[in-house]
Amino acid sequence: MTGLVKEFAYIVIDVVDLDPWVRFARTVVGAQVEQEGANVRLRLDDRPFRYLLRRRKAASLPALGWRVATADALTAVSERLVQQGLEPAAIEAAELQDRRAWAGLRFTCHNGIDHEVVYGLSDGEPFTPPNDVSGFVTGRGGLGHIVWGAPDLEAMDQLMMGTFGMDLREDISTPSGVGHFYGCNARHHSLAAFTAPALRLEHLMVEMQDLDDVGCAMDRAEDAEYPISQPLGRHRTDHMVSFYLETPSGFGMEIGCGGVQCGDDWPLVRDKSRRRPWGHGAVMRRHHQRLAAKLDHE
Repeated sequence: MTGLVKEFAYIVIDVVDLDPWVRFARTVVGAQVEQEGANVRLRLDDRPFRYLLRRRKAASLPALGWRVATADALTAVSERLVQQGLEPAAIEAAELQDRRAWAGLRFTCHNGIDHEVVYGLSDGEPFTPPNDVSGFVTGRGGLGHIVWGAPDLEAMDQLMMGTFGMDLREDISTPSGVGHFYGCNARHHSLAAFTAPALRLEHLMVEMQDLDDVGCAMDRAEDAEYPISQPLGRHRTDHMVSFYLETPSGFGMEIGCGGVQCGDDWPLVRDKSRRRPWGHGAVMRRHHQRLAAKLDHE
């Protein structure tokens, strides 16, 4: 884990109406909400924000914020992007102030995803979880993870591993096609992508500290009549126990706990440390059953 990018640090989401996100963040997630004009910051830890919501005339797919440790690393990322035929541009001072960062660049990758890479992120005021939330798992593992359906998985490999220096943690079959899971720290993956005919944001993941946090979030979602898209279950890949629901922006959110921590020996131990998958709905269970039957016949 010696790549240039150290964490998936934040996400910027443009929305037409901030109120549904404020309600969702407070009611379901249990985030701390701070509003300043046309911006809303959602806090999950001591960082000034992990989600930056901006009121705009039109909504768009989110921009992903990645953290590097030094100015030299930022320069190296920029040079690698140019080598891939991409066009990084400096983030202007006013937006850097919004990000609470010293310097950064932005670009759009070959799959059409907007990215920002920054260094010098500062901490904010001490964070106290609201309501009955004991806390969120962030720290060196970053915000959580994000999963995309992407038309060009090879280009995603080049960006995540070639430019950012991430590890390929998994290369698996999913119900939606081949899936690649990329990690840049001890979190199993910060970004995953599977083959799809067009770009689609599947979900963001928020990791909570324990199972009671997850269960209470699910209860709050149901009490507030947010539909649960996938019920509680455990993944085979990152061991996460989680459920899924739809955010006000239309893409999904996974809320879970218990994600595995990956070390440098992950490729050697992962097959022996697999947890048995369960839950997450009939589609996911049938997929695992078909996969197990296929492996039995090989």
